[in-house]
Amino acid sequence: MSRILLLLSLFFWFLNVHAASFVVEDIEVKGIKKIAVGTVLNYLPVKTSEVFDFKDSGKVIRELYKTGFFNKITLNKEGNTLVIEVEERPAIAKVTVEGNKEVKDDSMQDALKQIGMTKGKIYNPKLLEKLELELQQLYYSLGKYAVRLDATATELDADRVEVELTISEGSPAKVRSINLIGNHAFTDKELLDEFELEASDSGVFASDKYSSVKLAGDLENLKSFYLDHGYIQFNVDSKQVTITPDKGHINVAINLSEGDMFTVSKINLTGELIVPESALKSRVLIREGDVFSRKKITSSTKLMTSRLGLEGYAYAEVNAIPKINAEDKTVELTLLVNPGPKMRVRKVIFEGNTRTMDKVLRREMRQMEGAQFSSSKVQRSKIRLQRLKYISSVNTRYVRVTDQTDLLDIYVTVEERFSGSFTIGAGYSEDQGALFNLGLTNDNIFGTGNRLGITFNNNKAQEKYEFSYENPYYTPDGISRGFSISYTQTDAEEAAFSDYLLDQIKGSVNYSIPLSEYNKIRFSFGIERSDVTLSVFSSAEIFDFVRANNEKYENVAFPEGDVYENIFASMSFSKDSRNRLIFPEKGVVNSVGVELFSGDLDYYKSFYRHQSLFPLAEKVTLSFKGNLGYGQPYNDTTDLPFFEKYRAGGVRTVRGYDYNSLGPLDSLNDSFGGNFQVITNTEILFQIDALGGADSFRLGLYFDAGNVFADTNDFDADELRASIGISAKWFTAVGPIELSYANPINNEPGDDTKNFQFSLGAPF
Repeated sequence: MSRILLLLSLFFWFLNVHAASFVVEDIEVKGIKKIAVGTVLNYLPVKTSEVFDFKDSGKVIRELYKTGFFNKITLNKEGNTLVIEVEERPAIAKVTVEGNKEVKDDSMQDALKQIGMTKGKIYNPKLLEKLELELQQLYYSLGKYAVRLDATATELDADRVEVELTISEGSPAKVRSINLIGNHAFTDKELLDEFELEASDSGVFASDKYSSVKLAGDLENLKSFYLDHGYIQFNVDSKQVTITPDKGHINVAINLSEGDMFTVSKINLTGELIVPESALKSRVLIREGDVFSRKKITSSTKLMTSRLGLEGYAYAEVNAIPKINAEDKTVELTLLVNPGPKMRVRKVIFEGNTRTMDKVLRREMRQMEGAQFSSSKVQRSKIRLQRLKYISSVNTRYVRVTDQTDLLDIYVTVEERFSGSFTIGAGYSEDQGALFNLGLTNDNIFGTGNRLGITFNNNKAQEKYEFSYENPYYTPDGISRGFSISYTQTDAEEAAFSDYLLDQIKGSVNYSIPLSEYNKIRFSFGIERSDVTLSVFSSAEIFDFVRANNEKYENVAFPEGDVYENIFASMSFSKDSRNRLIFPEKGVVNSVGVELFSGDLDYYKSFYRHQSLFPLAEKVTLSFKGNLGYGQPYNDTTDLPFFEKYRAGGVRTVRGYDYNSLGPLDSLNDSFGGNFQVITNTEILFQIDALGGADSFRLGLYFDAGNVFADTNDFDADELRASIGISAKWFTAVGPIELSYANPINNEPGDDTKNFQFSLGAPF
């Protein structure tokens, strides 16, 4: 009986102690090793100086369990101190992922980080289930319905676990069929041409891998197609996506309502017309009586907004308000003009230029700080920046100045391109054979925008040493000045020419003067020394030239060579409106020039070069190039020197024909060259992001035609050689590289043809 009384008294004492409320004077946390005390206290719904009742302990424990940090939590009272004893969950020591191919490592790591499943984080078993579910949904969106995920946690010791995620992605489900239901105005084929997704029976290269993201995009394309053809009431009523039991195929059914086709009955221009109404109306691409087209309306509002931007209205808006008349199936279109305030530019701020000085970029700006905003000047500034060889892309954004209704800042974000490097290496070129190069070339030396080149190149035909320097802003208004000195040794026989050796030293100073935004004139002055060595294998034409141009060899049957010292001057004019220099997408360049040599040999060489570029579609560009070269002697010189004659064939001229093989031959049937050159290149260039960025790769389909003739009188269009083929162009750290596969289409017997060719340093 006494024992029962003792137990009852202890029980009631326990209830009294733990049920009683008290003022918390202090809080003590026991058992923590990895988590800071402050972290626990932040989650704790009890603070010091507050009254705590043990009846509320369940609420406290639940709040702490929600953190996911603890396996066990108990509350005790020591005096007026609340004691919290915890048992921490282990930390993640390592996370390994195997089997992921469709979802790249970087994307996978981002997903793990967002869910808190990374090294050093507290391990929460519930996160494994969440991770599996979210990754499963991600793979389903990519059409990988057969994916299998296995996430396990292995205990390394009491405080650490290793998480292993094994993925078996399986094959993506393929689209077996896409059925359109409800279309009458357009055929299935017309509508499915707007889809990126294709059914498996669409062809060998059908894009039949299912993706929910692609389907969503295709439905938007479908809607745009109908809205651009007047079906303003078009609607996708429903879509059904069913998967076969083996999870290998998808059937898509789309129910749509076309509605009626609407035409534009009237176009109203209203709002604040701060520019002449005719200037805005001329930019409206849709007319009364035309079929309604959202695309044309959107383009019109953009053109009108751009016109307002010319006047300084950076935040102008033009809103198209359609009024639908269902009875006669017409739309009355109101274009509401809201120009907003005329803006001035407070600051131009550059971002992304880690190597290039601000002042180098700023000197290309045509939109000045403190001046009225002009969208055309901003656009021209972007193009000038893009034309710098060391800048690959330029983006601008406008930020209004706080509390200033008429001021804005322009942020110019640039992405810098590789601009040069120190190189040393060996390699092989299709037209040059084995080669060795050593040099320093930089178009943006020390971030100044100045160009410096120190190079040594050696291949089977030529050894060249060159030093060059150019300051594009020798004067503040953009006059450039440069220097160049070079020494070249050429074995012409190895370059598929007539047999001779040429040692040449050349030095020049160059100036370029801008005449306008698009036009410039260039001058060059220099000296040249050419030392020619002949052999018994040199052709009769070469011996004849040496004898005819130096009296001391007049009666020498086989002169050993000669030395020619000349001064030269050149002048050229160019007009260039291309949007960039490397991989331009639009614009025209025309360049004409002449180079005059005087001294031991008197002759001139002239040229005309043209390039036009037209965007055919997004990421597709048509390029047409033409190149004419003509040279003649004057005074007592008998012919254009044999080492200055034009030649053709190879990647840089007419692809599909061997390097330097086109044009007149000498008496030994070697390439001799001519005084007149005609080259044309027509090419459709495709930007393919999977093979390289917008600024580094193009795939091309081309048609080349050209040849070299002894003189203009010998020109015969029937003698132009032509080829068609495919090309790939990369702009790499070692310079531009071009590969081509050509099919000559009118080659004659005796022509040296070559289907596959490549070149390092080919101009784009």
